[in-house]
Amino acid sequence: MSLRSSYASVLQLLRTRKGLSQEDLARSVTQATVSSLELAKSSATVNTSFQLASALQIEPVTLLALVAAAYQECTAREALTAAIEEMERLGLADTPLPNEIQEVVPQRLLQARERWAAVQELKARGYTQSQAIKELQLPESTLRRLWNQER
Repeated sequence: MSLRSSYASVLQLLRTRKGLSQEDLARSVTQATVSSLELAKSSATVNTSFQLASALQIEPVTLLALVAAAYQECTAREALTAAIEEMERLGLADTPLPNEIQEVVPQRLLQARERWAAVQELKARGYTQSQAIKELQLPESTLRRLWNQER
């Protein structure tokens, strides 16, 4: 079974369990979108999933957990238990999470900044370039570039 089919079957199940028509869900998304999703002709975005969950008066995680369970051919309880265990292993189960995109500095850039700082520190302490090369075990061309480089 495809993920799209799992989403379709769960959406249809929830809608019918709630006694709603596709038109009833159309307050948040179009009836054509609901139909397309229930026929597994399209995939839902995260925003659409949240809008549908709201229209179904359920938590968005409920919708997504049921879809995951259908796709993995397990119960919703098994899917959620596995997810909670995984969140605990990651140390994220009880941690407030960011809701804004965080700036991620690439590891290479961090290392480059550290090398520059190490060179500048030795320069400030009165080391010669030759002494700094030996101390930091950097290639001469790299040290000379960092020696003269402004922040």
